[in-house]
Amino acid sequence: MKLAFSTAWADGNMDRVCAVLPHIDSLEIGSKGDGRFFQELEDLVRKENVPVTSVHAIAYPGKSVQDADYAPRLASLDRQLRRREIDEMSSTAEWALGIGARALVIHTGKIEDDELKEMYLDYKQSALIGMPSEALEEQFEEIVRRRAELSKPHVESIIEVLDILCPRYAELDFSIETRVNYYEIPLPDELEFIFQEVSYPNLGYWHDIGHTCVLDRLGFVPMNTWQQRFAHRCHGAHVHDMDRSLLDHYPPGEGVLDIHCLLEQFGPGVLLTLEINARNDFESVMRGIHYLRADRIRV
Repeated sequence: MKLAFSTAWADGNMDRVCAVLPHIDSLEIGSKGDGRFFQELEDLVRKENVPVTSVHAIAYPGKSVQDADYAPRLASLDRQLRRREIDEMSSTAEWALGIGARALVIHTGKIEDDELKEMYLDYKQSALIGMPSEALEEQFEEIVRRRAELSKPHVESIIEVLDILCPRYAELDFSIETRVNYYEIPLPDELEFIFQEVSYPNLGYWHDIGHTCVLDRLGFVPMNTWQQRFAHRCHGAHVHDMDRSLLDHYPPGEGVLDIHCLLEQFGPGVLLTLEINARNDFESVMRGIHYLRADRIRV
């Protein structure tokens, strides 16, 4: 099994990148890090001829902030913010092509509504503590209704941005990542609409196993929906495990998911990338890598 590894685990620390590098096949450049970190990564990639399969926007040597940028501005209703996002993603795309990446993984943003976000988080907490089903159903229906009322202009903003970026960088795959929170975009119907409106062959989606499992466990989107509808547009997958409280980005085999079973839904052309949170230590990361390579053997 060929495995890419996201530098998200490094958390801006090059020593962590160097420690894991002998054990994986390629890198995904994660969005967490500042300009200096990305320059050091570029130097390593060029010096050691390290394959880079994907870059997670926003990431490039000119980036000025340390924290990850999850690109909420693609969906912003503020035109100036969207223009700024186009500039940031253009810089990322140019850098990605320069270091040989095949795909740019993007978060398309969220519905900008604090009430919807609070409703969702309250529902999630209620579901985790086992609130009676009748009360949960009422919360669920209200969340779905409010989201449906608010989503359209945000989706249209995303389409506007992608209509500019996809033809500008036609040799790079733009991969819309499945999101973990219900107030984020896209849902499957929204993704289909985006594909219909942005008719460029380099636009597809990036399947995040943990994120789709969270939305499934909370009752919003069955996890097999994405591959049933969009397998032909799937560029890659983020692989990680999840605990019983729906906290994700654990190494495979360290949580409650049957990762090997979930991986069976993907064809041979899908890039598999381990995306592990920095809270996990090196030993658990290595167990996760071994778990995947050992074909169902838990360590």
